[in-house]
Parts: sequence; C-alpha cells; structure tokens
Amino acid sequence: MVDEGKKAAKTVSLIMAATAFSKLLGLARQVLMAALYGGTMENTAFSLALNIPLDFFDVLFGAAVLGVFIPVYNGFDFTDEKQKSEAEKFSSVFINAVLVASGLLVLVGLVFSRQIVGFIAAVDEETLELASGLLRVLFPMVVFTGAVYSLTGILQSKGEFIAPALVSAVSNLGVVVYFLFLDRYFGVYGLAAAYLASWVIQLLTLAVPLAKKKYRYRLILDFKNPALLKCVRLALPIMAGAWLVPLGKQIGLHFSTLCPDHDAAVASFTNSWQLFLIVTGILTYGICNYIFPKLAQNAGDEEKFADIVKTGLSAACFVVVPVACLAYALRGEMVAVILMRGKFTPELAALTAEMFSALAPAMAGFSAIEILNRVFYAKKLVAFPMVAALAALAANFALCRVFISLLGLGPVYIALSVFVCQGVAAAILVAALAKKLKGVFDRKFLANIAKIFASSGVLLLALKISGHIAKNNAFESGPIKNIAVAGAIGIVGAVLYIGANLVFKTHEAEVFMKILKKEKGRSGI
Repeated sequence: MVDEGKKAAKTVSLIMAATAFSKLLGLARQVLMAALYGGTMENTAFSLALNIPLDFFDVLFGAAVLGVFIPVYNGFDFTDEKQKSEAEKFSSVFINAVLVASGLLVLVGLVFSRQIVGFIAAVDEETLELASGLLRVLFPMVVFTGAVYSLTGILQSKGEFIAPALVSAVSNLGVVVYFLFLDRYFGVYGLAAAYLASWVIQLLTLAVPLAKKKYRYRLILDFKNPALLKCVRLALPIMAGAWLVPLGKQIGLHFSTLCPDHDAAVASFTNSWQLFLIVTGILTYGICNYIFPKLAQNAGDEEKFADIVKTGLSAACFVVVPVACLAYALRGEMVAVILMRGKFTPELAALTAEMFSALAPAMAGFSAIEILNRVFYAKKLVAFPMVAALAALAANFALCRVFISLLGLGPVYIALSVFVCQGVAAAILVAALAKKLKGVFDRKFLANIAKIFASSGVLLLALKISGHIAKNNAFESGPIKNIAVAGAIGIVGAVLYIGANLVFKTHEAEVFMKILKKEKGRSGI
C-alpha cells in the first residue's frame, strides 16, 4: 500500500512539477504583459480579444472534449484487439468532429467579431475597434485548441501525463520571446499573432509523444459512430458544467468595463484572475489529470472508486488550503514582486492585491469543483456539474449586478462575487456526492479533512501574527525586502503547518512519515 501510495505521489508530483514549470512561464508572460501594457486601452482591448475565443471554446467544447472523450475512450476493452481497433477509430472520428465544429465557430467569430465584443463589453469606440480587429486574428485559435484538447485526452488515457502538463511551456516561452524582442516592432497585433502561433506549437508538441506511442490518426468523418453519438448525448450537460470558469471570467470582465476607471479595473481583474488560476491550477490539475483516467477505469467498482475520490479530495485539501492561506496573507508582497514594474503602477498593484484577497479563499472551492466534476463525469452523472455551474453563475451575475451596477461599489466586489460563486458550486457538488456515492464521507475521511483545516487555521493565525509584526507596506517596499519578508513569514507558516499535521496525525502526514522511514531503512540511516 505504501509502495502504491509512493508511486501515485511520485506521479502526481511530476505532473505538478511539469504544470508548475508551464505555469511559471505563463506567469513570466503575464508579468511582461503587465509591465508593457499596464492599465492601458491596448491592454483592455487585448484582454477582451484573447479571452473571447478561448472562453467560447471552453463554453461550447472544452470540458466536453476531455470530460466526455476520456470516459468513453476508456470504456473500450483494450485487451480485445477488435475493441482496441474501434477505440482508435473512434479517437480519430472524435478529433475530426471537434475540428469541424470548432472551424464553424471560427467562421462565426470572424464574421461577427465587432458584434461579439460589443455585446460582451461596454467600451468606447476606439477600444471596440481595436478589440474586434485583434479578435479576428485570435479566433482561429479555437481550431488548434480543439485539436490540443483532443490529443491531451488520448495521451492521458494512454498513461502519459507529463507531456500534456508541459505542453503550454513551449508556447509560453514563444510569447515571452515575442515580448522581449519583437513587441517593440510589431505591437499588439504582433502579440495576437504570437498567441495564435503558440497554439500551433502546442499541437505539434503533443503530436510528437503521441507518434512515439504509435498512435495512427486517420482523416475520417463518421457522424453515426456509436461512441461519437454517445459523446454527443453526454456533451450538453458537461458543456454547461464547464461554464463556471469561462463565463465567470466573462462576467468579471463585463462588470469591470462598467467601473469608472474601467482600464484599471480590467487590468486588475485579469491579473488577479490569472494569478488565481496559475496558483490553483498548479496544485489542482496535477491531481485531476492523474485521477480522472483512474476514475473512468474504475467507475464500476464502487469501493475502489470511492477510495480514489477520497484520496484526490484529501490530497487537494492538504495542498490547496494552506497555499490559499499563504496567498491571502502574502498577497501584497506577491503582487508587488511579480507585477509592479513598468506601466503596472503601485496603484494598479494595490487594486490587484485587493481583488486577489477575495479570490485566494476561493482556491479550495475551485479545487473541489474541478475534482468533483471529474468524479461525476466518470460516473456519467453529468447533470450535477451542470446544475452547480448554472446556479453559481446566476449567483455571480446577480451579485455583480447589485454590487457594481446598482450600488456602485469598487472592483473588489467583482472578485468577492467570484468567491461566492465558487462556494455555491462546491456546496452543490458536495451535497450531490454525499447523496449519490456512498462510502466517501465516512467518519475517518471527514475527521482527516477537519484536521487539515485545523492545521491550516494554525498556519493562517501564524501568518497574521507574523505580518502584524513585520508591518511591511509591499507597495512602498522594494522587491528584495518584499521577497525577504514573504520568505521569512512563509517559512514560519510552513513549519507550523507541517508540525500541526504531525500533531493532528493527518493521513497525509502519516503516509509521508512511512515513506520517509522506508527510505531511511533502504539507505541504512
């Protein structure tokens, strides 16, 4: 059992490390964007144009590609040669169907780019003109995104997790190179072309390991393929279940453009949102990508399925909750060190940190949602993620409408609405899980989760006391001082968190100690 846990921990750690590397390059990209464009009209236009095609894809295809494809593909018996052949044929049919659908979406986006931007954002004529022009450059990303998601599903189903986790690293590096050497010559339109090229690079990056696994792609269309029709039947509720992040972001962008200083609000929201996704994504998607194929493969074994769910949720809580505490307490230092340079002024940094203070507590909810969505997808209980997403989005929009449009409150209330939105979705999914899947919320599991939260409480208290003692104004301090203060406070908090887990005897701490003792025994220490 220890060896199995060690193997799983090693695999998830490698996925997290690969994801972290990709996300850090994405962070470098975001830092350069903030420094070069700050809270300008160009930043607002580009943020709108970049997010629209990606969010359109996520709304219509994103989770459906992975959430439907992986369970259906893994439903074939690969020990039977005939079924194995059918599975490979289905994968090609699925890829081609996604390419056709995403290609049609691109045509719509190119024709109605100006109308789409005008519907989503309340911006002036100059910003609208630039955003719609950039959107015409960026919309073809949707086709390459569809291909990348499809290849990711195939690779993960074949047990290859590292390449998909690293895929965005190469493309992020390409955009970073553009910022450093080419942006001064080609400006924001060149940046749009660089982002489009980055998705082409991602596709090529995934094609190489898939070719090494001797995967044979075939250019065939068969809209009557039984497995494809099964995917179509499952797709609509899964698509709706995936709307939480893309539509939540679009709601935030829309209400940011309604703020008095909308350029500053858009810059602060997009940067705080990106920091939120980078930190949470590194921690969450390593676990999700590892357990989802296993959930799909063991959907018929109730006991083993429940054990995988408990392991995933417990591991996510153990990692995400303390990081959320660290991110909340050290938000000023983090934003100042990462973003405060060039056109990203101290005032913008302070507003971004304020918005991030409402997003950081949402990390636990986000992580639970991502894992539980995959649990329900694996069981083909796709209605629950749909209901959770729609209810949460309704709450998000209603709160933003009240806070921004009716009461005229500041942009931080947009982020607060996101926090409530994540909480609503997580609560609905947890309630559904307790009703539909027996054996997960047993006394031992709930006690372990309570211990993790108690340990995180110790951490948060230590961080607050340390921050009060340090009395550091991050937006007036230099990067060296901010790093030193954050490092010192973070180390104290981390030591206390680990110590609290050992005192409370959480399952994760016990597994870690068993692995440590076994390694010491092997080395003769």
